Amino acid sequence: MIRLSIRPLLLAVAALAPLLACPPAGAVINAGLQPADLFHTRYTTVCILDILEVNPDAGTALCRIGRSLKGGLVEGEEVTLAFTGPMKDAAADAMHEGDIVAGDKAVAFAGRRRGPKDLMLYANGFYLGQMSSPGAWSLDKSGEATVGLDGAAVSTLAGTWNGSSGQLAALVEDIAAGRDFFPRKGYARFRTDQLMKQFDAPVTGVATYDLDGDGDLDILACAGSVSAFLQGDDGQFADATELLGLAGVPAAGCAAADINGDTLTDLLLGDVLYTGQFKGSRLSFVRQDSLLPDGFPQAPSLKTSAFVELNGDGYPDIVASVAGGGLRAYMNPGEAGGAFKDATAEMGLDRPECGAGGDGFVTPGHWNDDLRTDLFYAAGGGYLLVQNSGGVFEPVPHEIDFKFTSSATGKAGVTGAGAFLPLFSSGGMDLVVPLEDGWIVVANQDGVPVDVTRWGNEISEGSQAHLATVAEDLNCDGYVDFFTVSSAENGHNRFIVNRGYGSFMLGATHKHYEHMFDGPSGELGGLACAAGDLNNDGAPDLVVGNPLGHLTMIVNDTLAARAPVDHPVPEIAAIEGTKLLTVHVLGSKGIVNARVLLHDASGRLLARRDLTSNVSAGSCGPSRAELAVRQPGPGNCKLTVRYADGLERVAEVDLNSKPHSVVVVDRGEVGPDDEF
Repeated sequence: MIRLSIRPLLLAVAALAPLLACPPAGAVINAGLQPADLFHTRYTTVCILDILEVNPDAGTALCRIGRSLKGGLVEGEEVTLAFTGPMKDAAADAMHEGDIVAGDKAVAFAGRRRGPKDLMLYANGFYLGQMSSPGAWSLDKSGEATVGLDGAAVSTLAGTWNGSSGQLAALVEDIAAGRDFFPRKGYARFRTDQLMKQFDAPVTGVATYDLDGDGDLDILACAGSVSAFLQGDDGQFADATELLGLAGVPAAGCAAADINGDTLTDLLLGDVLYTGQFKGSRLSFVRQDSLLPDGFPQAPSLKTSAFVELNGDGYPDIVASVAGGGLRAYMNPGEAGGAFKDATAEMGLDRPECGAGGDGFVTPGHWNDDLRTDLFYAAGGGYLLVQNSGGVFEPVPHEIDFKFTSSATGKAGVTGAGAFLPLFSSGGMDLVVPLEDGWIVVANQDGVPVDVTRWGNEISEGSQAHLATVAEDLNCDGYVDFFTVSSAENGHNRFIVNRGYGSFMLGATHKHYEHMFDGPSGELGGLACAAGDLNNDGAPDLVVGNPLGHLTMIVNDTLAARAPVDHPVPEIAAIEGTKLLTVHVLGSKGIVNARVLLHDASGRLLARRDLTSNVSAGSCGPSRAELAVRQPGPGNCKLTVRYADGLERVAEVDLNSKPHSVVVVDRGEVGPDDEF
């Protein structure tokens, strides 16, 4: 007789009990039932409630109808929500935890064909009930189960929406106005991986940058030493390392910018500067040992180094991260010429409150929208460093639970190379930070960093050993997405699609076309990544270097996949009507960390990009912007380039005349003679 013990089964059930009782922090997206379906086909009445006061003991909330978007509810009338049965305790907990609070919003969907009083309320969670009377609504069920449009059971409404109430309110307002875009699928496709080169060492840094000034992006790769690949007129890349004078140059990371105002590209290769010079008609890069001061960190203590704009004069400065030594700042002498100056102490980076002695990656960007570049330092508990009016970095207080150590080894500084990007509005910059097996999404709420990761749907679908993230609109739909590489040899790199309204999608899980990625690189990890439009079609491409020594180019094929279809559903129609704009930013200075802003004819901000902020973990992106605009509106748009020294240049752009427009903005002029 075989004796079966029920103890393992009981232990398994006990372990599952918390999962069965509580919905997951993230939720897999249910493409068959989305907020637009609730609005258009499920319910006859939709309104946004302003919560006036809550009573946890009574299980009630007094609300005012702030917006009546569908149906006959009257704006300004008050409604009492009564949470009853098991929902009374659930609502009381939500009130205590800040999910149902005065000053917040809730969204109500009411009235169905077979249940005219049926009510579905979203107040940072779904509650079901009845519109008992005009001024009193009762809620006695959770949103744990419903039925999709296809009649199949849906285990939880979190796949329909699990974002914040405020973001759902914004979405339903946009749905009512016909301007919503909240995609159910990842409308992106990439060509088969192109292995550019197999190196004998791991590829730890890459760059997509116009090295020779011909308007086409070239590629740098660091695999023990640097290699350079120039793009020819035929779109092919040729190894030009020796031609450019870079043969045998050791480098673990790379950065590119014009440091001296001669309009030629210069390079920061680890701990050495190389200036671009023409000898006759031949471009080469010349080592400049005297430009960096004594004490500049050297390998192997140098973790990363990057060009940034620190003091607003337009000449690129340098920020370096030192393993166990915190951050260092080096100021460009500007017009005076000469060597960079160590400004670490002058800028306050030698203080413990700014991460002195730490070990982590650094991300440059704009947090408070002045002209000075800010930093996120992925060390300790995470340092968001903003320059004050005197040019001294100060930490922004936060309560976010960052962790940048390996759970397996306890080693610090192995993740956290993030990106600043516009997530919740076209104008402000938020922050995405990779953790070992996930991400933290930080919303910029009037300068206060707020962790909103819990509302991000498939932001929970991480890989392992996340290292670095780059931000770019990879599916060309107007929302900035991000791509994260895993440092594990067989780690899965992740493409996270930004759906808008704080929701994210694991791209490959919800592919719309026959494939999203085609090739092995996505499952072979990565130590370096850069984005940029390599073939000038308006869609950003990817270059990835991995621990196996592979340098892989992943060309975006999204635009080729967008052949018009008959009778498209609204989100497909929106994608088909998207216009692309490439902005080349030229000039002798002010390009590093410059801002590109696009407004429609009415003054509404359509898009924003901050140049050269995708430094990843020792990599570098281009000094140009790729914008996708779904609804440019009638008339010409206004393009503004705000150089890093404050100079602004403005150009009018007609986005309606063709699918892809190219504009060249120079510090002196904008003209057709400058078009590439």
